[in-house]
Amino acid sequence: MSNATPDTLDRLLQGAGLRRDSQLAEILGVSPQAVSQARRKGKIPDGWVLKVAAQFGLSTDWIFFGRGEASAGAVQNAQAPEAHGNALREERHAPGESFFGEVGSGQDSIGLVMVPLVAARLAAGKGSLETDGDVLSYFSFRQDWLCRKGDPSKMVLMKVCGDSMEPDIRHGDMVLVDQGKCQIYGHAIYAMGINEEIYIKQVETLPGGRLVLRSRNPEYSPISVDLHGDLADSVRVIGRVIWCCREI
Repeated sequence: MSNATPDTLDRLLQGAGLRRDSQLAEILGVSPQAVSQARRKGKIPDGWVLKVAAQFGLSTDWIFFGRGEASAGAVQNAQAPEAHGNALREERHAPGESFFGEVGSGQDSIGLVMVPLVAARLAAGKGSLETDGDVLSYFSFRQDWLCRKGDPSKMVLMKVCGDSMEPDIRHGDMVLVDQGKCQIYGHAIYAMGINEEIYIKQVETLPGGRLVLRSRNPEYSPISVDLHGDLADSVRVIGRVIWCCREI
């Protein structure tokens, strides 16, 4: 939840081309009373801003603070690096680069999208039972960079615990998961749910409706899943891992 002035809600209306709070409520999928209450208290969920910004191509910096141009594409900053070869190898960066920074870090950034860091942790080893979707913090990414990767509104950040994906992904790393990319491509890395546990694994499809969840660390054995067997209803693809960050 962010502290906001009535101007913030007014910019949401303006950016979406709306005139009334009730119209904004319809776009957000909330009740008109919820928007009225947010205006009265001067606090709005960050998710509202993210949803409107993604849908209408707006700068979150403009919505929150009135800085810069309303359109996220109106300002050209340094381009985020493109992926070459293995995306996880080529796009591992430390916080503070031009396209990435923790919200509140003091960056004078324009055209950013805030991606939530959720409490759930991806297990690189035994399955993690930490599946809480509560938001711990937000990190800002260049909107144009995210849009080239997928739908920013469906992306979340998650911390990794365990060493099964080393050396590529280590314990404590933070990964960006695109929940809109659930179709499995061989050798790509995904966040996977099996029963009540969640994993980060390289996933392969095999004939006969089977999946193999592989670790990069050779000390861990593959996990084989028969999609026609007892586990069929308990296996789900949470999303594809498209980026990894490591603090240094």
